[in-house]
Amino acid sequence: MKVFNYKTVQAEKADCCSDKTQIRWLITKEMGAPNFAMRLFEISPRGFSPLHTHAWEHEIFVLEGNGSVFDGKNVGPFKQMM
Repeated sequence: MKVFNYKTVQAEKADCCSDKTQIRWLITKEMGAPNFAMRLFEISPRGFSPLHTHAWEHEIFVLEGNGSVFDGKNVGPFKQMM
């Protein structure tokens, strides 16, 4: 088990996304997790992750902010609940 503050992981430009999106690779196969990855995206206003799919489960956990989400059929607003 690794315990660390996510801020100790260097944020870098996310190649997949807009220039207003950064990524921190928190858990990777190089760290000993061959079947799992955890990434923290930091998306500035007007930033985005492009529409895409995966052949595996893909979870998203929003910490704060507002935006739009696509469920495969509809685009809808996401508003922070807290």
